[in-house]
Amino acid sequence: MEIAQLLREKRKALGLTQEQVADRFGVTAPAVNKWEKGLCCPDLALLPVLARLLKTDPNTLLGFREELTDREVALFLHDVAQSMQGGDYMSAFALAMEKIREYPRSAALQYSAAMVLEGGLLMSELPEAEAARCRAQITELYERVSLCGDPVRASSARYMLASKSIQAGDCSKAQALLDLIPAAGVPDKRTLQADLLAKQGKTGEAATVLERMALNSLQETLMTVTKLIPLLLAEGKAAQAEQLAGASRTAYEAFGLWQYGAYLAPMQLAVSSGDVQESVRLIAGMLGAAETPWDVSACPLFCHQPLKEKSAAAGQTFLPPLLRDLKSNPEFAFLRETEEFRRLLRKYDAGEAPARSPV
Repeated sequence: MEIAQLLREKRKALGLTQEQVADRFGVTAPAVNKWEKGLCCPDLALLPVLARLLKTDPNTLLGFREELTDREVALFLHDVAQSMQGGDYMSAFALAMEKIREYPRSAALQYSAAMVLEGGLLMSELPEAEAARCRAQITELYERVSLCGDPVRASSARYMLASKSIQAGDCSKAQALLDLIPAAGVPDKRTLQADLLAKQGKTGEAATVLERMALNSLQETLMTVTKLIPLLLAEGKAAQAEQLAGASRTAYEAFGLWQYGAYLAPMQLAVSSGDVQESVRLIAGMLGAAETPWDVSACPLFCHQPLKEKSAAAGQTFLPPLLRDLKSNPEFAFLRETEEFRRLLRKYDAGEAPARSPV
């Protein structure tokens, strides 16, 4: 914002007239009017007094910002990194700290600078005493950011501080910091929480956290792979689509996941390819698998998870929406024109489950 606009807005916000401002400084009202129109600027000697009158500061009047754009931060830290690569770590460190003193409220600058400086410190050959002083200042930057008003950067800084506390053996401080990071926030604190539990000798609890993470990530990945298959086929990349379908089936079997899922990618491949016979075969197997409860004891990612009682009615709960989808989804319209597919659906409508086919 230009000084002319700032002067005008600040004056009006305080309910002052141009004449009142002019009287205060011994100038004419037309002079103040020229300031506010940008035709000329106040004398530099007047700026401190003018700032006090308008309840602001000279830096604000002169348009100095207290924040940097993300691009400005990135460009500056690129220069810092280049300086470190030249072998002069301390000069790069001093350059970064000087910029931080210039923009003391920029959490983006402080956090990013701390990351760059910490990475560079690992590669430097500083004497230990000097390196320790740098580490202390870097930690201080993380601590400042952890108290800022930006929830994402504050959580990221707390994550880094928690990691340092774990390495230092201060488990109580690490847990206090992790408790301040939202459970579903960014960064994901679960891996660090598992590290902390392992550090405390709570291996079972640590394994429980990691198993859940691995299981959720694996299932999400396999569902994403299934969605990729029709896109690859549309681009004429049938070999890659077949490879993904096979890899998905293998993963379900290797990890002992619910066999219903093992049919999804191959079935998607067959349906997207318009292969009626293979589609019906796989859908029959999928329907049969949907009725079979998942034996989670066969999954190594359930070693530490609480096991629920198997429910004989699980398939009955899952099957109705699946059958409705097969009957109404346009993706299966070409199958509904075939007697073999209609016969399969009629068997389930009548409660006669056919034998499950191998994938």
